[in-house]
Amino acid sequence: MHLAQATTREEALVLIHWFHAKHRKSSLQLMKEHYRSPKAILEFPNRGRYDLENSCHGLLCFVKCGKEEEAFVSNPLKGEPLMLPRSIIVSRWPHLDRYGLGFDSSTKRYKIVRVFFRDFDRANQGYQLGAEVYTMGTTSSWREISQVPCYPLYKKGVYANGALHWLVNHEFSLDDLKSMVISFDFRQEEFKSIPHQEFSSKVSKWFELVDLRGYLGMVDFSLGTHIEIWKLKDYEKKEWVREYRIDIKPPHGVPINEYIEVVGLMEDGEILLKHYETLVAYNSKINGLRCIQILSGGLQMDTTQVYVYTGSLVSPSQ
Repeated sequence: MHLAQATTREEALVLIHWFHAKHRKSSLQLMKEHYRSPKAILEFPNRGRYDLENSCHGLLCFVKCGKEEEAFVSNPLKGEPLMLPRSIIVSRWPHLDRYGLGFDSSTKRYKIVRVFFRDFDRANQGYQLGAEVYTMGTTSSWREISQVPCYPLYKKGVYANGALHWLVNHEFSLDDLKSMVISFDFRQEEFKSIPHQEFSSKVSKWFELVDLRGYLGMVDFSLGTHIEIWKLKDYEKKEWVREYRIDIKPPHGVPINEYIEVVGLMEDGEILLKHYETLVAYNSKINGLRCIQILSGGLQMDTTQVYVYTGSLVSPSQ
């Protein structure tokens, strides 16, 4: 799969990922403002709940939750899911494994990295991590690599500047933690820590990584009365700037990161937020919020995830 095939469309689309609890089915829908109902664009290959790991050049990487890991890559605008081969290495704690999709500029190929638990002692928080890579279009098997991250990874990744980025997992003892962000370079196949400014908290559950239209963003929920969004403006120098401050006070006794979610940056510069089951846009020019749409998947839809997505012509089968 070559870079020339990765021509992207500039329009930022909003995708809604429903999980139907009763029928154990997931579906992906395209939402446009003022539409009465979203349009279904992708039916997932099997029953069960799938989670989005990340997106890259218009391709989405999904992983099925459960004891038996199942992953696939799809371009939702083309409706072509490509199932990935299963690894022969069994994780000791698959619920905490992470997958990530990215592009290797030296080989012009897409790769998927999988970080898994080779050993895990939950009582003592002891662990040994492993990592392997699958190269799309050139091989039918996973290849284990010697490089592993220094800490377990947390939440879905964000692809920017040729690397995938995750937060570290806050459930493990991290007294000596210097950075909450870990990256994987797809060309060098190396994990690195990404330095960032000092925050009042080092507990990663109060933070979130977000794609700011090609830039890596870091959301700080730890302040309680408002949200700050920082952008890695210069990737080589690792210079961060505070791009947004959103004054939102949560209800009494409710942590702000459980009350609202930063989804991403729209093409008009507005920040898309998810407030419970309502989509809200924040405009920094007027420092104001406006309601876009109330999500109404019905009582049977027990989880709803929303993504800002830039489409492309890339096919996962090429």
